[in-house]
Amino acid sequence: MAKSGCDLVLVNLGTGEITRKPCPEHLIRTYLGGRGLANYILLRYLSKNTGPLDPGNILVVSAGLLSGTKMVTTGRVHVCARSPLTGFIGTSNSGGMFGSELKKCGILSLIITGKAASPVFINIRGDRVTIEDASAAWGLERKEAAAKLVELAGDNKARVAVIGPAGEKLVSYASIMFGSGHACGRTGLGAVMGAKNLKGMAVRKTSPAGAETPGEAVKAVKDYVAKLKAQSDWEEWTTLGSTDSVLWTHKMGACSAMNCSRVTFPGSETASGSAFKDLIVKHRGCYNCPVRCKAFVKIDRGRHRGFMGDRGEYEPLSIWGPKCGNADGLESIYLCNLCDEYGVDSIGAGNMVAFAIDLFERGILTKKETGGLELTWGNTIAMQELLRRIVYRSSWLGDTLARDINKAVAIIGGGSAKYAYAVKGLSMTYMDPRGFKACGLGYAVSSRGADYGFVYARPEYSCTPEQARVAYGTAKAADRLSEEGKAAMVRQCICANAVVDSLGICKITQFSLLMDYDLREAAAIMAVFTGRPVTGAELLKAGEIMINAERLFNFRFGATGKDDTLPEKFLVEPVKEGPCRGSVVNLAPMLEEYYFLMGWEPDGAVSPALQRELGLAGLTGDESLTRLPE
Repeated sequence: MAKSGCDLVLVNLGTGEITRKPCPEHLIRTYLGGRGLANYILLRYLSKNTGPLDPGNILVVSAGLLSGTKMVTTGRVHVCARSPLTGFIGTSNSGGMFGSELKKCGILSLIITGKAASPVFINIRGDRVTIEDASAAWGLERKEAAAKLVELAGDNKARVAVIGPAGEKLVSYASIMFGSGHACGRTGLGAVMGAKNLKGMAVRKTSPAGAETPGEAVKAVKDYVAKLKAQSDWEEWTTLGSTDSVLWTHKMGACSAMNCSRVTFPGSETASGSAFKDLIVKHRGCYNCPVRCKAFVKIDRGRHRGFMGDRGEYEPLSIWGPKCGNADGLESIYLCNLCDEYGVDSIGAGNMVAFAIDLFERGILTKKETGGLELTWGNTIAMQELLRRIVYRSSWLGDTLARDINKAVAIIGGGSAKYAYAVKGLSMTYMDPRGFKACGLGYAVSSRGADYGFVYARPEYSCTPEQARVAYGTAKAADRLSEEGKAAMVRQCICANAVVDSLGICKITQFSLLMDYDLREAAAIMAVFTGRPVTGAELLKAGEIMINAERLFNFRFGATGKDDTLPEKFLVEPVKEGPCRGSVVNLAPMLEEYYFLMGWEPDGAVSPALQRELGLAGLTGDESLTRLPE
């Protein structure tokens, strides 16, 4: 398998030292790139004595193994570090153009440590990597900061990643922005950059095109695209993207409206994508993408008339919409774009605002604590102002909510913990786990916490009973309200997701359209691009290694099997209405079976024997990063 274009670059912001070397072949074979390789680097080199905002925290910016090739939808980039939000693995994936451009510069992983004395950015131009002054960009919001970095980089075609004020202010769920609508948002990696005085990165390929793509790879990509276009929901994805799922979740009776107090929301129709499809001015996509699921919209009515920005995606729109009691999708679009400008996770920030509104409505917070804000459901003016105060930490409540949820609860008190819905410190995405049992198990066992997209257990509502029987041993796995077969399903889905994040392929094509959870399509594509014959089963085994690496990392920093749980509400309080009426998550048997299938101990630990079997033994975090992997 060719190693060309797969270098590791270590940048020490404290000393200014930059080291570059090829990534060892055996690591590429085992961890591929992207998320897998980043996990390995953190597990091997990050000491248990290193805090998330310490200079020694390692930030890994990693392209997928197929990023930058002629394979479609391979513009993904994965970023990992110890999370300032959860204290565990901080891991997030973004689309756009940055990952492909990084790979075209021959870099598979950019490994950043140390802290600069003043604001800097990393400038990558072809083979040249430098650390340069970014003082002129410090304090700027996303759009202006990106433009300034392009100017400072000296190339108007440079692809840039930046943090906004939230990262500079060390908001615990600050994001890294890779363009309009493209964020590594979850787990607070923007704050890691802020703590390092790293405003951003710029990358630009300068050499001519690389080696010609083999004919069999060209044909494989054409066949792959043909299969995408043959799917029944191709038109929906190319027209609405994920935005109509806001209404879909309501119809399924399993949304988390008004901070999880309701599973349906009457205003879902106006909060969902169909309500504003007439506002689209331009469809767009990431690197080499035929789906083009993203879009710019221009608002022609209401408070934000004349505003043009990114249309948004399902999760942010649903969080700033129904979860905050807001039925106006145009307000949600604006708030999502504002989050991008501030450089803050739109899901995390929206969840914090919904939490605050819930507390205000219950009398736990008063106008004294809110600084005069009338935090009622759907009050988007108050929501917008609270968001600003959080990002700039400019009031007592803003500063409190800029922290992680556990610290916020400890400060607020008054029984607020009951309404803080998170797993492993990460706030929940929009789907109520009582209405999607594989989703619930996925929330519980996910390495980064309660995030649906990290496991993406779509088969529980998309496969037939016969498909479920073949894949998971029981036809009932196709019933979203049944716990049967969900452990096997989540095991497959979580491993498949890790692999796709490591190859750099978009999950919309792999999972939403092709349902390629056995990774047969991914394996065929990887084989023709790398020259390495591989099966879907072998890729799933690689995913298993990656998931175990993340588990070991979390246990290094204090996690145990007791963290694999859900907020009590979803375990004991039955749904009161709709198609999921009477449902709760019976988590214990699913969890026990999942541990068994993963080969873990009854307490959820990875045994020494399994660590040896998977090649993870001895990765203690005590090695010096000055010695890059060999």
